[in-house]
Amino acid sequence: MLKRKKEFLLCFYLGIGLLVCGCGSTKRIESTAIPSKPMSNEVTPGQKASQLTSGNYVVLKHDCLWKIAGLPGIYGDSFQWPILFKTNRDEIKDPDLIYPRQDLRVENGYSIEEKNNARQMAMATPKYVPHIKPRETLPVDYF
Repeated sequence: MLKRKKEFLLCFYLGIGLLVCGCGSTKRIESTAIPSKPMSNEVTPGQKASQLTSGNYVVLKHDCLWKIAGLPGIYGDSFQWPILFKTNRDEIKDPDLIYPRQDLRVENGYSIEEKNNARQMAMATPKYVPHIKPRETLPVDYF
């Protein structure tokens, strides 16, 4: 009797854990993404950064510049997020605040010096502090 109760509890908590983390679901949240305007040079998930000269990326729920820059079809290096920020300064006021459905420009062809500069800015950026409104003064002078 005690053994069955332990087995039941184990299965119960395992099932709850799967539901909480979403592992038991076959639907993915990203399926709600809105595609950007069709372009011949639009970034696709399997595209290599070397193939990309410029294009667009539509922000998905839970995206951040760090994550986007790290994608193989973008820069393949998360530390290059300041380049995305620089390219989209007209769309993004605060690098910590981007929103689903924003259509970001992605440009390649930056020099090694510009990439190293972006890496230094990314490393100099303090740890994320939650906020809702864009900051008036950013913690680093990005470009």
